[in-house]
Amino acid sequence: MTAEAEARKLRKEARMQARRAQLALKRQDDGGPLAWRGWFDGSAHPNPGKLGIGALLLGPNGERIEVSEAAGHGSSSDAEYAALTAVLQAALKVRPPPVQLLLYGDSQVVINDVLGTTPVGAKGLEVQRASVVALLQQFNDVSLRWLPRHRNGEADRLSQLAVAGWKENPPLPDD
Repeated sequence: MTAEAEARKLRKEARMQARRAQLALKRQDDGGPLAWRGWFDGSAHPNPGKLGIGALLLGPNGERIEVSEAAGHGSSSDAEYAALTAVLQAALKVRPPPVQLLLYGDSQVVINDVLGTTPVGAKGLEVQRASVVALLQQFNDVSLRWLPRHRNGEADRLSQLAVAGWKENPPLPDD
């Protein structure tokens, strides 16, 4: 077998393992009574263009933290990574920190990139991936899962609000 054929075979096996892992995650429950849940989404208008991020973090006792912010310029993947970073930073500010954190996003590119389920990381996103991985390491029990776009409505709404309110040069606060 040639080296190229062997590499194709290894990539195919890696994709199959990743798919099996995703299916196993879907069969698991969604955490215990102390679990925090978060949803994130990023938007670029146009793509690439102005970025807006949205995130929602819900606690086990009814806590609700929303993030809706302009995030500069870039691609939709930059926006998704910025939204994931924002929800992780919001979770870190919770006191006491979440015992268990379940995060959901609709970007397969970002989720697969962070989880390492693809043989090669997404090009141009290495810095964002490293930043997110460093944040993830600050939690004891965190899960990152993909969900279809239509099930990520609240985070999408928050990201769209951020884009709608986007300003090129926001005014400086009055002294």
